[in-house]
Amino acid sequence: MSENKLADVDWLTAALAAANVPTLACVLVHLTGDRLWIEGRFVPTRLRGMDDNDSGGLPDEVQDEIRSAAEVALRAWFAGQPPALPDPAGDLLVEMMSVSLGEQVPVDYAPMIWNDLFVSPTLDELRSDVPPPEGFSALIIGAGISGLCAAIELAEAGIPSIILERRHELGGVWFDNRYPGAACDVPSHLYSFSFAPNDWSRFFAGSREIHDYLNKVADDHDVRQHIRFGCEVTEARFNEANGEWEAEVVSAAGARETYRATMLISCVGAFNKPRIPNIAGLDGFKGPSVHTAQYPDAGLDLAGRKVVLVGNGASAMQVAPAIVDEVASLVIVQRTPQWASPFPKFGRDIPEPLRRLLHKVPLYRLWYRLRLSWAFNDKLYEALTQDPDWDDQGRSINAINDLHRKGLTAYAKTELGDAQHLLPEVIPDYPPFGKRMLLDNGWFRTLAREKVTLVTGGVTEVKPDAVVISDGAVHKADVIIWATGFDVVNLLAPMKVVGLGGRELHKDWGGDDARAYLGTVMPGYPNFFCLYGPNTQFGHGGSLITVLERQMHYIMSMLRQMFGKGFTHVEVRQDVHDAYNAKVDATHEQMVWTYPGVESYYKNSKGRVVINNPFRILDVWRMTQVSDLDDFHCSSHVETLVKAAVR
Repeated sequence: MSENKLADVDWLTAALAAANVPTLACVLVHLTGDRLWIEGRFVPTRLRGMDDNDSGGLPDEVQDEIRSAAEVALRAWFAGQPPALPDPAGDLLVEMMSVSLGEQVPVDYAPMIWNDLFVSPTLDELRSDVPPPEGFSALIIGAGISGLCAAIELAEAGIPSIILERRHELGGVWFDNRYPGAACDVPSHLYSFSFAPNDWSRFFAGSREIHDYLNKVADDHDVRQHIRFGCEVTEARFNEANGEWEAEVVSAAGARETYRATMLISCVGAFNKPRIPNIAGLDGFKGPSVHTAQYPDAGLDLAGRKVVLVGNGASAMQVAPAIVDEVASLVIVQRTPQWASPFPKFGRDIPEPLRRLLHKVPLYRLWYRLRLSWAFNDKLYEALTQDPDWDDQGRSINAINDLHRKGLTAYAKTELGDAQHLLPEVIPDYPPFGKRMLLDNGWFRTLAREKVTLVTGGVTEVKPDAVVISDGAVHKADVIIWATGFDVVNLLAPMKVVGLGGRELHKDWGGDDARAYLGTVMPGYPNFFCLYGPNTQFGHGGSLITVLERQMHYIMSMLRQMFGKGFTHVEVRQDVHDAYNAKVDATHEQMVWTYPGVESYYKNSKGRVVINNPFRILDVWRMTQVSDLDDFHCSSHVETLVKAAVR
């Protein structure tokens, strides 16, 4: 390490004072090779809920001992001393993880833990010794998180790509969503590309900081040169004569153009079609009426205004606390109550010294991220699985789920304070996790405010200066904010996708019944890949970015094998696709989202869950680790696939 870096360690004491103690203990094992730090009096208490358990529940003197030892070890590391255990064995990694969390992590997770610590932070694994065939190229639709991930990984493999983006800026939902309080409810250090760590200012980043991060990633990896802004894809068609995908594009000015490439990747996402109810009188409302995803850049003047907020999902739970001090009154219209869990670090800044520690000591950042991932990972999976012998009149699905219900109910009671009369209105009658688990950032305390009115029902009519609720009540309104979500089940719509033999994807899907193998590929559509496709969102935790990286990892594994064997085109076999989706549906039948009485945006018009993945994150990690070309029809001549289309 250079002399300048050696001199720049005066901040370390302050950083360690703010650091997560169980994470420091794991770092100490690496640096010193001594198991002492995960044994005996150094074993922390169990991590609960979304809390980081920064103190480990340890006595002050034990915490101080860990911090002092970490300072000695880190100063030695800064001076050039290598870690005593640079690559611990899998069983030791699992033990370290288990001790740091205060609960046993199954040994099955060892490969995933090792991968997250030692492989993911770089793109080296994506580079291939086998170059793509001459002329092989890619079209990427969308320049949000998915599109950036795809473009960066394709570039590492030497595959040229063009990104077609309908907006005038990159970022997808993080460009669109600028409403008050807009933020991510996944910890910042999880909501980051593994290959692009960031110096986050808050534990849970706001939408503008996330958008800035995506711009930085694009600039750092020279992605912007590949983006064609203001280009909306109306139709993508597979040309059977030359084996290319052709994307018909219309610009903002109405000009039409066709782009061509060997492979096509849809990165259009799901949360990009705002859903505003078709309500009588809405056009006659005289004040501002906006969906959260269409909130004006300059904001709205809400000072002294009567505001009606329609919805109580994730966006509403962020908007309400952010505007309540400004408005004269706030009416919140909910259809059904939502479960909301505490997360103590929401809205909190990361202390500057701790930011430096996260930046300068990758091992600390990686272990901190790894521990976070467990709280937002398979730890919750058991709570989501139905126990056929459990009978709680529909309120919970198993004993663990019932404990969550009791804990979340007690939390809501505490947060409501003197407004206990609201308890029947805010406690759901369905099991926890039946809908997306929301994270409380002051929602219950906001509901308890005198200026806030919570009503259950729907808006049936909009008058020029009021809204009418389904019970007939009329509530005056100067401003209406629609936090009514998105049309997420009609994936890829309204874009038309045409594959072999003229088959159309939305007809194959029957409109809103999207299916894909591993949420990524569909039979009849060679070299077409879908990121954030059907059944890819984890309902029990995890970060969307993790899902996208796993999908791209799988795609890159496939491409490397294709190129090595001289193939140019792949198409998933129908039987492989069908068997996987049968397993998805069968597993969903055992999960909370299909429990009687549970309704959510996860389901389509047929009652099938098309958004959530029913498997453990570990299972998906294994499924996407290495692609198997035997699952595909592979060809170096597109004619072979065209002839097979009659099968």
